[in-house]
Amino acid sequence: MAQHSDSLIGSLCREVDALRSRVVQLSHALVRCQNSTLWRRLHQERQRLLERRHELLQVARIWQTQEMRDPLAIEFLVEITSRPMPG
Repeated sequence: MAQHSDSLIGSLCREVDALRSRVVQLSHALVRCQNSTLWRRLHQERQRLLERRHELLQVARIWQTQEMRDPLAIEFLVEITSRPMPG
């Protein structure tokens, strides 16, 4: 059971890292974008990613209040999820 929760937390940490990378890419693209239709699509994607990050942070904070096997992993998830996103 512990391996499953450790694996889940690890997967969520990787997801947050991928979200952050994509948000950075989108932020740069939004600055350079000159097409309003494309800008809206990129902006919507960025908003969805930010919403997902918020969902992950909420889950991680709920887990903080519960007695979990690896509280340090949960603290790490909260830390990387709550870091400010660029732009």
